[in-house]
Amino acid sequence: MALLDYFLHPKTVSKYVGRGSGIKGWFIAISTGILSHGPIYVWYPLLKDLRDKGMKSGLIAAFLYSRAIKIPLLPLMVYYFGALFVVVLLPYIVIASIVEGEIIEIIGSRKRRNTVK
Repeated sequence: MALLDYFLHPKTVSKYVGRGSGIKGWFIAISTGILSHGPIYVWYPLLKDLRDKGMKSGLIAAFLYSRAIKIPLLPLMVYYFGALFVVVLLPYIVIASIVEGEIIEIIGSRKRRNTVK
């Protein structure tokens, strides 16, 4: 966490995964979600810190959802379920993570609008 605080300033986080990040932010969130390993509870403090620095909630949701794709388990999935199943499932998970992130963004924007009133 200390290294993250040292290297990632709020302006940097905002640039890559903040409100104006666009498609680049979605790509970063989904690709890092796919590449991430380890137990999920280890990522919660890091994600909270990134959110405090300006990361969009939808990108956090997409990151967490795309963690369902595990690169080391892909050969095992192909062996047990077949290549066609894996080829259909992986894009489905990526698309579903984007949809989930957009839903979270819509809910968050409604919540912000209601608190402003």
